Amino acid sequence: MEESTPGDAETTSAISKVDMGDLAADRTEHRIAAVDRTDDEVILRWSDTRLSRLHAVWLRDNCPCAQCRHLQALERTYKFIDHATPRIAAAGLDASGDLMIRFESSEGPHESGYSTGWLRRHCPSLAGRTERSPKPNLWTATEIRDLPMVDFADYMTSDAGLQAWAEALFSWGIVLMRNAPAESGKLLQIARHAGPIRPTNFGDHYDVVSMPNPNASAYTAMALDLHTDLANWRWPPDFQLLFCVRNDAAGGGSVLADGLKVAEDLRREDPDAFGLLTEHPVEFRFHDQTCDIAASAPTIALGSAGNIERIRFNNWLRGTMSLPEDLMAPFYDALGKFWLRLRDPRYHLNLRLAAGEMLAYDNRRVLHGREAFDPNTGQRHLQGCYITADDVLSRLRLLDR
Repeated sequence: MEESTPGDAETTSAISKVDMGDLAADRTEHRIAAVDRTDDEVILRWSDTRLSRLHAVWLRDNCPCAQCRHLQALERTYKFIDHATPRIAAAGLDASGDLMIRFESSEGPHESGYSTGWLRRHCPSLAGRTERSPKPNLWTATEIRDLPMVDFADYMTSDAGLQAWAEALFSWGIVLMRNAPAESGKLLQIARHAGPIRPTNFGDHYDVVSMPNPNASAYTAMALDLHTDLANWRWPPDFQLLFCVRNDAAGGGSVLADGLKVAEDLRREDPDAFGLLTEHPVEFRFHDQTCDIAASAPTIALGSAGNIERIRFNNWLRGTMSLPEDLMAPFYDALGKFWLRLRDPRYHLNLRLAAGEMLAYDNRRVLHGREAFDPNTGQRHLQGCYITADDVLSRLRLLDR
C-alpha cells in the first residue's frame, strides 16, 4: 500500500466500496486530498483544507470488517483492551477515494478500510466536533415573532411535515401545529406519530381543566408563573405536547420563554449569580395521596464545554432549600434575579391556543405559564402529554436515511 500524494487524490469517484456497517447516511461533498501518516496516526487533508488527525487506536477500534463487527447486529465485536497497541504500517486511498490502512502489531497485520463519508461525519477535529454539536436558535419575543408552524395533515401524512416539526422542536425548542380535529384524545394520535408517550404519575396524558379539588396548580384557574414541568423527577420529560380541545373562557392565554436565552443573558450580565445557579442544587417535590416524588438538581445545567444544556425551574414544586448557611442569602438573590428575568416581557411569547391547535416545546429549555382565566365564562380544556428526545431524534435519523 502506497502513501497518497495530492496527485493521487484527484479521484472523481463518489461511490464508496467500503461498508462501514452504519445505516446512517454516508455522504459528503468533500474528498480526501492527501494522506500522511506516522506510526501512531493518520493525517487527512481534505479538499476544503480541513485537517483530521486520526489516532491509530481510534482507527483500529472502528474497523468495520467482519472480524471486528457483527455483520447482522452491526455492533462492535473488537475489544481494544484485549489487543496489542497497533502501529500504522501503511495508509493511502483506494480508487474510490476511501482510506485504506494496514496495521501491524505483535499479533500480526490487519487491513482496514474507511469510507470518505464516514470519516468526514466522525472527524474528531475541533471543526468536526463543532459541526456535530447542537446549535439551538435562542429567542426573545421579537426573534420568535414568526413562530414555527406545521399543519396537522402535513405532519401526519408526509415525511417532510414530520421532519419540519421535529427540526423546529430541536432548533427553536417550540413549534405550533394547526388544523387538527378538536377532539379529546387526538393528542395521543399526534404524539405517537413522533414516538412513544412517556407516562408519569399523571398517566399517559392529563387534562388541564379547572377542578374542584385539584392536586396540582395546573388544575386551577389561577395564573401560573413560567416553569418547567415535573422538576421533581430525577429526569424530567424532554418534550411536552399541549393540545387545545376547547378554549372559550375569558383569559387563560399561554406565556412561553426561552430559558436558554434568559440564562445566557444572565451569564453575560451577572456571572456570579449564574455560577451559583449552575453549582448548587434546588430541591423539588410533588406529593399527594398516591405518590411522593422528589429530586434535586441545579437550576441551570451545563455541558462539558460550558454550554447550557437544560433549565429546571418550578416554584410550585420547589421544596425547602438545603444550602450551606453562608450561601443561603446569595443563592436566593441569584434565583430571584433569574426569576425576575423570566418575568421580563421582552422574553415572552404570548399566544392563545384555539381549538385544534397544539404546542410542542422542549421542557428542558422552554418555560411555560398562563394568565388566569374565569371558568364561569366558558370551558377551557387542554390535554397534555410527554415524549422523549431520543425517540424524536431516532425518527429524524431514519428520515435522513
